[in-house]
Order: sequence, then structure tokens, then C-alpha cells
Amino acid sequence: MSKVLLRDLGKDRCNLWPLVLILLAISGVASAQTANDRKLPERTSRYNRGGFGGRHRDADGKIARFELKREVPVFDGGGREIGRAQRPILLNSGAVKEMSIGGGDKETYVWAWRTEAGSGWIARNLLVDPPPMLFDATRNPKPPRESQTPLIIDATAGTQKLKGLRHVSSDGEIPAGSGNKGEHYAGRNPGPQDFVYLLFAVPNVQRGGVAKDSIPSGDQFISALDEQGRPIQEEMTMYRDGDLKQPVPVTFLYGRVPNSAFYGWIARANVGER
Repeated sequence: MSKVLLRDLGKDRCNLWPLVLILLAISGVASAQTANDRKLPERTSRYNRGGFGGRHRDADGKIARFELKREVPVFDGGGREIGRAQRPILLNSGAVKEMSIGGGDKETYVWAWRTEAGSGWIARNLLVDPPPMLFDATRNPKPPRESQTPLIIDATAGTQKLKGLRHVSSDGEIPAGSGNKGEHYAGRNPGPQDFVYLLFAVPNVQRGGVAKDSIPSGDQFISALDEQGRPIQEEMTMYRDGDLKQPVPVTFLYGRVPNSAFYGWIARANVGER
């Protein structure tokens, strides 16, 4: 190749650099737009509303920890003791329940988050300074109809179907670390006392996926139906191993447990199909 041609090619390469930089900039904008497209909505229906406050916070807006009067038992939603807690605890705001444990009088319980025994219910009167019981009965409204055939919770099967999946956060990104996992919505206490979460909202809305109760594995779940008699459900996208190129559809069902009037969401993987 002649020296003249080599010199001309070198000039062309120099002239191409501005174009390369422009293409790289466009590529960056496209990526940002993709993440923006994945941002979660505030709500998808009257039954699935996000923006939930999550944990109780103090006057400065920081997540608050609540002192216990003594070591306390932690229960699942079926009233089974799953362990004990003795350190100061976090509480989900809005998660309040009355239960009769062991045939005694009904007491008020609040949802403790990540105790030594995991997440579950503790008696409100065992807190040194219990927070106000903030409960919004309209957040999960009663549906038009209900299925006459209860579904049976299988936490182990749910874990198997959802394992290895991750989903985006409210800003449309899969967070670093171990958060936003599909199996978080299946078995939470492997073994004979396994249970699954009943959620305020599906994790396809902003600040969704927060637990309002738990359902023991083997217990029943009553599906809510719309005006046409179809299950009220939400399909969202999760991603195999967090790879955005490997989308996987995951369905959540709206409903309640037989002994409760409170509605919420469970992953359908816990009662059959994913």
C-alpha cells in the first residue's frame, strides 16, 4: 500500500473520531432511556397501589427501632411461634392484626421486620413505646367476588419456581447486592414452619413488595375475582440471574386467607403456576 494511501486513511480515521464520540453519546442516552422505561409506576389498579411508607420512622425521617420489654415470641400469620426476639426491632407501618394465640383472648400484633427469628408478628403490648396503629383499610379493597375453590399454599414449590430471579427497583435498575429476589415472595422459613408473605402491593409498583401478613405453608388462600369472574392478578417481569436480557414473566394473585377480611397479594408460584 502506498504511503499516500496510508496517509489518507490516517486522515479519515481522525475525521471519524467526532462521529464515534457522537455514537457513544447516543448509546449512553439509549441506555438511560431503557432504564427510564423500566421505572415502576405508582399504581396499576385500585388493588395494586405503591408508594407504601414501609418501615416506621422517627421524627427525623430515619427508620426507627423499638425497644422490647423482654424477650418476646414471634409468630407467623397462622399463630405459630417461629422463634424469639430480644433486640430492638423494626416495624412495618400499617401492618396490624388481631390474633388469639393458644385459645386466649384476642390481642393486637404488629409486624416486626427481620428479627432474630425472621419477620413476623409480635404482641404490641410488649413494646416499650409502641407506635400508633396506622392502618389504611382502603389500600387493599374488597373485590367484587371470590373464588369458591381455595388454593393451597406450597412454599417450597414457590421457592423452586422463583429461585434465581431478580426484579428492578422503583428507579428501574436491579440493585447491587442481594435485594429484589424472586424467592423473597415464596418460602421464608424453610422447614415445617415455612410461610409466604401476603403483600400490600406487587413489587411492580413503586415501593411495592412490602409484607402485611404471612400465610403458613399448607394453609388456604382465597383468590379474589373481578366483575367477569376472572382472578384479579398482576403479571410483572423478573430477570433470570439479574440479566436484563433474560426476562421471565411472574404472576401475583389478589386475595385473602379464610380467617381474615384483609386482602393482599401472593406470588402465584406458591399455589401452582408461576
